Amino acid sequence: MIYVEGKKVVVLGAQRSGLAAARLLAFLGADVIISENNPDLETPDLVEKLKTWGVNYEFGEHSDQLFDANFAVISPGIPTRAKIADQLRWNNVPVVSEIEVAFWFSETPTIAITGSNGKTTTTELAADILKKSGLDAIACGNNGFPFCEATYQSIQEDRHPIYVVETSSFQLENIQLFAPHTAVLLNLSPNHLDRYRNFEEYIRAKINLFNNLSRDRCAVLNIDDPNIAKYVNVKAQVIPVTMKKHPDRIASFENGYFNFKIKNVPYQIEESKILLPGFHNKYNIMSAFSAIASFLDSSAGVTESLTTFKGIPHRLEYVDTKNTILFYNDSKSTTVDSVIVAIKSFDKPVHLILGGRDKGIPFRPLNDHLDRIKTIYTIGEASDIITFEVDFDKIIPCKTLDKAVQKAYESAEPGDIVLFSPGCASFDQYENFEQRGEHFVNIVKNLK
Repeated sequence: MIYVEGKKVVVLGAQRSGLAAARLLAFLGADVIISENNPDLETPDLVEKLKTWGVNYEFGEHSDQLFDANFAVISPGIPTRAKIADQLRWNNVPVVSEIEVAFWFSETPTIAITGSNGKTTTTELAADILKKSGLDAIACGNNGFPFCEATYQSIQEDRHPIYVVETSSFQLENIQLFAPHTAVLLNLSPNHLDRYRNFEEYIRAKINLFNNLSRDRCAVLNIDDPNIAKYVNVKAQVIPVTMKKHPDRIASFENGYFNFKIKNVPYQIEESKILLPGFHNKYNIMSAFSAIASFLDSSAGVTESLTTFKGIPHRLEYVDTKNTILFYNDSKSTTVDSVIVAIKSFDKPVHLILGGRDKGIPFRPLNDHLDRIKTIYTIGEASDIITFEVDFDKIIPCKTLDKAVQKAYESAEPGDIVLFSPGCASFDQYENFEQRGEHFVNIVKNLK
């Protein structure tokens, strides 16, 4: 445990992660100031909340008073090389991430899960299996429930849970001691190239997760992913995730069954009874189980979870059927790779709604997966880039989601799929992917 009582701490950013870190540190006796560059975030409700927590604040500036702090916590939305972060380092103020701070005070095992796609599903599933096995577990991190908030609540409630932490590349940029009991890497594909100079820099941020793992820790790796095989080399004990036969794997899909081992005892579940759809979710299931297997004594919780867990909101979420046309919300899709995964999950014709704020990731890979697409409807700032890079003769620019859904509904035939899988960030028209997905759901529900 790191002692912070009486230490002066700067928290950069007054969004969810920053607020959670500030409250936890203030509760533990630190002298905390939140510094937020955006003056619009200074609302009466937030100011009252900060005063209640005993947290100092400044909005609309980063003042010189920050430079005599003992350390600073940077929110994931602020780039590592932001001017204020560099100024703090020049003044010998260490800069760490919110998940680093939470780890200092989480005295029970932590399972950290990262990857370009599937993080939230795998995190929620792993926690669900643990809970259905009778264990106390919390899914937190990049899924919208900050690790610091989960830690604060556990201290308040005298809980000692297993933390299953979804970790993004942004959160992993500024870790120092963060060393989970088990670290999971699901896959690696180009992402956030609007923030990173190239794919290799993005990969380096991801594999920071393994930097502090000793030989007695576990690394769950999808060895079928060529980029993981190429770039990742760890000291920890490796549990492989693969569709191929491997002597060290403890989970597999073969002959219509999910096969898994708990303490070397084999078990099976019929694939037809597992509710998560799509080939990609087989990897997520194998990864989730492999991450938590060492905590289990029986198969009951695994069976109950996999036969009841339907997935997470905004990730290939079934919304409704209108005149035998099926609508799916995949608003959490913010990469082209995740769009491809979504398309491949259906064996019926797809009307694809695509677009938002461009993240610098090429759309050209979609050209190899257009055989199931009837029409593409583009929205948001990326519309022109999509039209230029995707070689498809039925691309209809719609600008807004309302117009795209209406046009897709009018064009679709009975049995077709209308899939909202934007493959872009939401920030051109929405506050976050949740708000974007909820808007899609409301539009569908109100279709005449």
